[in-house]
Amino acid sequence: MENLFESLNHPDSVFFLFSVLVSFLIGFVAAWLMWRGQANRFERQAAEWKKKYDDLNLELTALREKHDLSLADLAKSNREADLAKEQLASIQAEKAKWQKDLDATLEETVRLHANSHSYQSTIDDLNNQVVGLKTRNEELTAGLAVGSADHQDLTQLKQSYEETLARVGVMEAKIAELLAENEALRSNNKKEDENLINLLNSYKDSTNRLGALEANIGSLVAENEALKAELAAMNLDAAAPDVEVPVLGAVVDAPIIASINPADKEAITSGAITPSDAKDEVLAAIGNIIPVATADQKDDLTAIKGIGSFLEKKLNGLGIYTYDQISRLDANLIDKLTTAIEFFPGRIERDDWVGQAKELLQPNAEQAPKAKAKPTAKGDDLKVVEGIGPKIELLLHGAGIHSFTDLADTSVERLKEVLNKAGDRYRIHDPSTWPEQARLAADGEMGKLKAYQEFLSGGKIKEG
Repeated sequence: MENLFESLNHPDSVFFLFSVLVSFLIGFVAAWLMWRGQANRFERQAAEWKKKYDDLNLELTALREKHDLSLADLAKSNREADLAKEQLASIQAEKAKWQKDLDATLEETVRLHANSHSYQSTIDDLNNQVVGLKTRNEELTAGLAVGSADHQDLTQLKQSYEETLARVGVMEAKIAELLAENEALRSNNKKEDENLINLLNSYKDSTNRLGALEANIGSLVAENEALKAELAAMNLDAAAPDVEVPVLGAVVDAPIIASINPADKEAITSGAITPSDAKDEVLAAIGNIIPVATADQKDDLTAIKGIGSFLEKKLNGLGIYTYDQISRLDANLIDKLTTAIEFFPGRIERDDWVGQAKELLQPNAEQAPKAKAKPTAKGDDLKVVEGIGPKIELLLHGAGIHSFTDLADTSVERLKEVLNKAGDRYRIHDPSTWPEQARLAADGEMGKLKAYQEFLSGGKIKEG
């Protein structure tokens, strides 16, 4: 041991140890630099994949919205086609009825013509008899001067002559009645022919409209198939095989997290809150930050752009039913709500749910004083029309529509304009059947109106 320590004190030994230390430090620095370069490369690659993932999510959302709109258009076209088919069947049934009535009328006309000819022959025979009787009467009158033996025969002939004249009068009255009835039947046949022509024209128009509807349905089906093919062609779930995209709240590969800067690492992992915890915080905020609401007070949340029926059910499950509740969300609650419903981060702010909810609340305040307005004395009860309630009736009164006749003469485009001006809450109503319902009500055909309304739901043709 003494020899070892003495050798370490030798200048060559000290130099050797110093050289080893320097080599170790150089190797350590080189290894650290290589590790740092690799970590930066992983960071850049992770950022690129995250950006690509967000872009693909946005594109997928846009495609889904476009697909939903196409499905809605297709459903509407199907409803219109079904209505057109029902109208066509009704027209064909009415056409068959008119054809049957026309055939019966033609048969009756032929029979009356035959009777008319028979009566004319009888009249001619009677006229000939009258002429013969007149001649015989003149002969008898001339023979009175010769003798009175034939006076009794003359009296009998006069009586027979008078009876014949009476019979002729009765026959002439009957013939006049038959001729008048025949003329009325001819006039009725003419009107029925005109009605039949109108029905045939209406049938042609319905056929043309049905052809246009079928062409529209075909184009919508083709567009729907193209959208499905486009969605199927996009492999949105595919990620890079060697890099896992970091998502807020998800588990990220340990080597990648180790290579991220401490500040970036804290920014990514700070939002890692589970949906269950977020739901608890949202539920705790109800009654404190936002008011409590029940299902009976429910508003149509799908009127807010960005909220579909699926998200509406999730919001209702958290106790959020009204526009007022959504209008009171702050930045912190929006973050918690985004995580609770597992929605895209920043999407609620981008679609401005809070602003839209405040706008939807505004029409309610504007309509409050109008609710006290009394309907016009000469107006009809427009609520008889399926799809029109008290508030929409007041909107129509404000647009100058007070009676069934006014509503029947108003175009569907004009009615949509009135509803759109009232706000999103009224924009969702479909007034396409209102003029037809009003026409039936104005004509007093309440039975047909009731039968027609059995095919409606909220003023729209029932699906299926």
